Amino acid sequence: MTKKKSLKGKQIRREGENLDFFIKKNSNKLRTLLTPGEHGLERNKITDYGLILRTKQKIKRYYCVFEKQFKKIFIKLKKNFFFSIELINFMERRLDNIVYRMNFSFSRKESKQYIIHGYVFVNFFKIKSPAFIVYPGDFVSIKKEFLLKKIKYEKNNLKIINWIYLNYFNLYGLILSVPNKIPFLINNNIILDIYK
Repeated sequence: MTKKKSLKGKQIRREGENLDFFIKKNSNKLRTLLTPGEHGLERNKITDYGLILRTKQKIKRYYCVFEKQFKKIFIKLKKNFFFSIELINFMERRLDNIVYRMNFSFSRKESKQYIIHGYVFVNFFKIKSPAFIVYPGDFVSIKKEFLLKKIKYEKNNLKIINWIYLNYFNLYGLILSVPNKIPFLINNNIILDIYK
């Protein structure tokens, strides 16, 4: 399995916003006018290709997906004409993202580890693929061992998602519907031009 070696702080600075990494200490690294590096340079005027590239990179980094995986998803969805909301809905329904949205992990990388090690169940079946897609009506649960690590997790940090029913302390959740909110603004035409 390949690993991302680039630092989260560097990715945050490159995109100019905190990509939902849930790391408050990195919020001071949002130097939007400078590129990453020791001697960050001021950002020049972005080209059309640069805008497409930055949009693609932002989606990939937000959902912690590699280029090969993202391209497969894109080609699969592009067989039918789709808008950006359909791509985002598909990414939101990945099992690693669902575990993260249910507050069972601090990051999507951690949720991938839980899934690979067999801590996560969908409809009472053990699933070991982070790319597994859940559908409305699916029942997602996690083993009790994980709660020992998060016993001190502050209740204020729980993020309520309106398309997921969550029973946090009994370690399960139910998918009520498809996601109905895009976490960031994306131009539909730019999405369609990514792999032209």
